[in-house]
Amino acid sequence: MLCLAEFMIALDFSITNVALPVIQTELQFTTAGLQWVISAYAITFGGFLMLGGRISDLYGRRRLFIIGLVAFALVSLVAGIAQDDVQLVLLRGAQGLAAAVVAPAALSLLTTSFPEGPERNRALGVYGAVLSFGFVSGVVLGGILTDVLNWRWVFFVNVPIGLGAALLAPKLIKESHGLESNRKLDVPGAVTITGSVISMVYALSTITQGGFGWLVSLVVSIVLFAAFLVIEQRSPHPLIPLKVVAQRVLLTANLINVLLIGSFVGIAYILTLYLQGIEGFTPLQTGLTFAVLGATAVVAGMAAGKVSGKLGSTATLVGGLLMQAVGTVALAILPATGAIWWILVGMAVIGFGHVSAVVIVSISATSGVPDHQQGLAGGLLNTSQQLGAALGAAAFAAIAVGVTGGLLAEGTPLEQADPASLVAGFRYALIVAVVVSVVASVIGVTLTRKRAAAA
Repeated sequence: MLCLAEFMIALDFSITNVALPVIQTELQFTTAGLQWVISAYAITFGGFLMLGGRISDLYGRRRLFIIGLVAFALVSLVAGIAQDDVQLVLLRGAQGLAAAVVAPAALSLLTTSFPEGPERNRALGVYGAVLSFGFVSGVVLGGILTDVLNWRWVFFVNVPIGLGAALLAPKLIKESHGLESNRKLDVPGAVTITGSVISMVYALSTITQGGFGWLVSLVVSIVLFAAFLVIEQRSPHPLIPLKVVAQRVLLTANLINVLLIGSFVGIAYILTLYLQGIEGFTPLQTGLTFAVLGATAVVAGMAAGKVSGKLGSTATLVGGLLMQAVGTVALAILPATGAIWWILVGMAVIGFGHVSAVVIVSISATSGVPDHQQGLAGGLLNTSQQLGAALGAAAFAAIAVGVTGGLLAEGTPLEQADPASLVAGFRYALIVAVVVSVVASVIGVTLTRKRAAAA
């Protein structure tokens, strides 16, 4: 039951990604604005994840789990009938808010339902594997639904899953509460950190449009983040205790996670636009192409633990990041057409390397943390993942749009760009993704050294 909820959340991200070009045409999104379909979901999910976990501890994990499932299903239903770009972006934000309730409640229910030791480890292993399976299912199912029916079904599919899980949950899951029943909610902390992230993503997405709007947004983001730090220092019940975040291993692991996830989401976003906009792939063909990446990701998820045991965490983490970089280099030499076999090889390498690194980052982000703070450590890891997704989609879309726009004749709309200009923008964004992956690998060496020193 808990894995079904996680499957739905993972499915929703990748299934929507495949349908982006069709959504752009029907709802008349601009190329620069299209990334908000992904970012709106990611920023509310990441921003409210910690608050969602605290609410479930206080008011009952099963109760919040069910409420979140019902909300996610109903918002998905409304998103499927959205009539314009503004409606869809707002509803995607509402989906992320519902997911921020479901995800931490599901994880805490799992850890409290299985005793610590081999049984819980096996349960967590299955739970983690569902992420990769959900991604693979999403890209394939998204292509099928978009081709056979239409893009609206990528949202409608969540309705029976969410409502079915909500109906069965009371029969299969016992209620669970946190030990700190007197804990209060840090609403100001959640509002300021979410506002800071939204402003940052907006600044990145509008930096290529000229004017000073992006700069104002950036300043607002910095001010809100400073306010968040002040609130957390003074709050008797902080959303994110700064003493925990200040641990160097934990901080470094989450920094790598932002870079790792951000570059990966940027790669997936650019490649989706390339396959459908340049190669002329249908959504189904795009989904089947991404399935190669998902398949190697599943293999990596099953093998990363054993590989780490033999080669060590440093070699596994750095090797995974460098594999992602190498696979991205293969994609960065995209020709205008006819590169499908080369793309498949690059995606296979990226999938294996990415998940191998994710496994080691997850271990590092939770190691050395006391048992009573494991929920916080897991929440921080999920938050950095969602922030990376939001910033990655915005940053790489802005890079591609900026380069493409600079190659066009003055006054030419971006939507009418010739394939050569579009590919040039895509290549530039992918090269930046390579650099980000390499930087993350350098930080990864520092992370594993810190872990060894702490041990």
